[in-house]
Amino acid sequence: MEDSAGPIEVEIISMNAGDDESADVTFEYNSRRITLSLFASPDQTQENLEDRLIRLLNEAIVADDKEYDAITDQIYDIIMGLGRIPFSRIAPLSTSLPSKDLHSLLYPETFDYRLQTVDGVASIFPINPDEAVSVPNTGPNPEVVTEFQPIKTIPRYSSRDVHVQEVLVSGYGTVCRVQVGSQTMLCKAQRQGLENSSLERELVAMQTIWKACSSPGVNIRVPRLHGYVTFAGSKDIIGLLRDWILPSSYGSTLRDMDVSAVPKETRKRCSDQIRETVDELHELGVIWGDGKPSNVVVDQKNNVWLIDFAGGWTKGWVDEELADSVDGDNQAVRKITKFLGVDE
Repeated sequence: MEDSAGPIEVEIISMNAGDDESADVTFEYNSRRITLSLFASPDQTQENLEDRLIRLLNEAIVADDKEYDAITDQIYDIIMGLGRIPFSRIAPLSTSLPSKDLHSLLYPETFDYRLQTVDGVASIFPINPDEAVSVPNTGPNPEVVTEFQPIKTIPRYSSRDVHVQEVLVSGYGTVCRVQVGSQTMLCKAQRQGLENSSLERELVAMQTIWKACSSPGVNIRVPRLHGYVTFAGSKDIIGLLRDWILPSSYGSTLRDMDVSAVPKETRKRCSDQIRETVDELHELGVIWGDGKPSNVVVDQKNNVWLIDFAGGWTKGWVDEELADSVDGDNQAVRKITKFLGVDE
């Protein structure tokens, strides 16, 4: 985007809100990571600018897509109205490409600022990290105790050696297409590592599937686990590497497809493969969990692969009371079959 001071590039990365006392918003400004802290003003007789931003951030985290865009536009206008000049001093628009390794993506250098109203005048100014709303995330906590046992024969790769080609999901964790050596793979990683229970759950499931597929003649339609990602400079696991599935001409997932344009025999084969794969997972004691069309990848030969074993559920596909259960998986399969327009 461009303003009177020239071109700038801004992208909101995350919002931390939920009460009326404080909040923060993290964004990239000309490829530099900035976190703006907001503390409620002591004067409760009027809504100062920081109070308004806290309110907007609280609204944004529960808004639907249309409302979210309108709210974040307001947030952007307020922040840029005050912060464009101080931010541009530390983050001028650069023509050089930012670092593309996973470590720099997950743990970027972050500049902390605060917005505060004093004597009726609002301003944005730099603060120390210990003055911010949120404690800076510098990596996984080495004191965290976990029962997770990695498989010794599965290789480990430093986050510095995982090179990001395309970011698919960003925030406190990431899903991205990466290159490791000469191989293209998909990476899922969390800043806090195994302290994140969803990462541990997915790794346990992927290891169980990996062990099963190591036996002759066993081929389960789940992208194969190829490695663990470790925090640079330590052995702490923060993510996984698995097969990158080249997409079908109809779309990369069932959700992306125009189902009406896909031949019925292809849709029937996809449905049968999903049913077969879920049954195989259940025989291994693995629950798919968040079964839905966006978690079914379709390859170039129009065969399906199930992804996302981190747990959870999605309204409309699995009932909350059936989340993370065999019955929940079976419900998801029935609904996906209906979505595909074929009989189970």
